[in-house]
Amino acid sequence: MKIFAYYLPQFHCIPENDEWWGKGFTEWVNVKKAKPLFKKHIQPKIPLNNNYYSLDNVDTLKWQENLLKKYKVDGLIFYHYYFTGKKILEKPAEMLLSNKDIDIEFFFCWANHSWFRSWEGSKELLLEQKYGKEKEWEEHFNYLLPFFKDSRYQKRNNMPLLLIFNSKFAEKKEMFSFFDKKCKENGFNGICIIETYQTSNWKNLINNDIDYSRLIHLREPTYILDQYKHTLLSIPKRTINKLKALSHTFNIKNIIIYNGDKLLKLMCKNYESNNNVIRGLFFEWDNTPRHSYRGYIITPVKKDNFVKYMNLIKNDEFVFINAWNEWAEGMMLEPTEQNGYKYLEWIKEWKENENRSNGM
Repeated sequence: MKIFAYYLPQFHCIPENDEWWGKGFTEWVNVKKAKPLFKKHIQPKIPLNNNYYSLDNVDTLKWQENLLKKYKVDGLIFYHYYFTGKKILEKPAEMLLSNKDIDIEFFFCWANHSWFRSWEGSKELLLEQKYGKEKEWEEHFNYLLPFFKDSRYQKRNNMPLLLIFNSKFAEKKEMFSFFDKKCKENGFNGICIIETYQTSNWKNLINNDIDYSRLIHLREPTYILDQYKHTLLSIPKRTINKLKALSHTFNIKNIIIYNGDKLLKLMCKNYESNNNVIRGLFFEWDNTPRHSYRGYIITPVKKDNFVKYMNLIKNDEFVFINAWNEWAEGMMLEPTEQNGYKYLEWIKEWKENENRSNGM
């Protein structure tokens, strides 16, 4: 099984963020200004050795490469922001493409959603996602092609992987059939689209006829939270007690805290082996640095529950971790002052134990 982690290419200055959020803004601004909102709330989260890096520095990528290798994380899923010809936050991926000596396996997650000023609770539209027609699709494909051709870019059966954040848009089938055709024209066996689902709707899609290869990714922890809330609505009496056991709402506007271990156990309970489905994994979550007095928190999981989940899914082809460096959402494998290298060490130990048990 290959372990990939989501990668946020945000930690460097760009003109758009200067305009929208103030000169010199990066996500580190939100991370640094976070404060504890209740007793035992650990904020701010501080990078180990105060490593508030910048992702326009190639040395940062080399440092991340060393961490990936040492702790046996197989690669990164770079968020790809593309709005009908407009690129944004593209520099880290382009820098990786230009530096062939940095041995990081990767592929893209096209974060194909519109941007709003939502951090402040506003509905002001910043960038609108439109899909265009074949002319725009070809322009997008031509941008992606050098990445697809890179030996480090992840393929499945000689098909470049492309993960899609929003799987519901009218142009999807026609657009990705076009991408599939263009991939075949360029020496690949087609394209492998990975559609993200955060609800149970994916079960109806596995056998649907499409003109390109498709996998389904169940994004965690969002998927299991949605499943849990759906159950709450379906079986009111039984689930009220579950709600009390699983979450606690504080009197600070809309902050909800979930028990990470109980969520992970629900993930184990809901697991079904399927070659077309890629599972997710999280260790904790806290997006209050981004949203201040709203959001939700998932308490850190225990090591033994992490091991049980990994042992359960160990024969799967992939697992996608949420996330490598989502510092303002409290989801990072990168080392912190509070945790050190804890989660990376768990992954390394599990991988080494699994290799030993397989005689490797």
